[in-house]
Amino acid sequence: MYENIIVETGDGIELITLNRPHVLNALNIDAVSELRDAIEYASQTEEIKVVVIRGAGDRAFAAGQDIEEMQAETPAEGRSMIANGHALMREIEMLPKPVIAAINGYAFGGGFELALACDIRIAADNAVFAFPEPSLGVIPGYGGAVRLSKLIGVSRAQYFCMTEEWINAQRAYDMGLVGKITKPSELMDEAVRMAQNMMKKSLASQTALKRLIRDGMDMTLEDALSYERKLFDGVFSSQERVDRMAAFLAKRKKK
Repeated sequence: MYENIIVETGDGIELITLNRPHVLNALNIDAVSELRDAIEYASQTEEIKVVVIRGAGDRAFAAGQDIEEMQAETPAEGRSMIANGHALMREIEMLPKPVIAAINGYAFGGGFELALACDIRIAADNAVFAFPEPSLGVIPGYGGAVRLSKLIGVSRAQYFCMTEEWINAQRAYDMGLVGKITKPSELMDEAVRMAQNMMKKSLASQTALKRLIRDGMDMTLEDALSYERKLFDGVFSSQERVDRMAAFLAKRKKK
């Protein structure tokens, strides 16, 4: 069905593999469009509870945008490319289901931006992150600089975006850029284990948390707390909450 990605589904997980290992899984226009289609499928398919995104091979998650393709584009084509990429990243953020990025090797440029749009990032200890765009006469165009600044702070984001310095896995973990580091051979096992564990929890709660953290970041404290109360009321008023709390208490009484 797809030429640039592989999509596998089963047991509640949609596993998306960026499948252009000959160019270190660099994102071209078609790959971005295919990713958008896969995310839309996850959104519309009730059986899908968690999405996992990874890169094919052992060298890269995604080593940026396809430079050969970009070099040949006109300014108008460049604007269309950026609009397509922006839409993908926003669709990942707005998906009412968790999205895990399993990052091995290079996560540069557009690949870094794709990882930043995901909810959870776990990295193999060989992962490296960077924005090499200034050397190419451009800037990160899929929202990466903005998202990075929200994640690690303005000063550090300016430093890494403008110097193009690489961020290794340990430094990424120390900065809060990734949540966990594994050995490369254990990366996918950990990603699947994490997805399976998340599926045991309330999807409504996961969705509410995703919305609260995403949207609350841009609110005043007062507005964010008001938003939290609204989201809390939504999940607290559900039958699922009643059932889950009853099951918890019944299990505790058996001990």
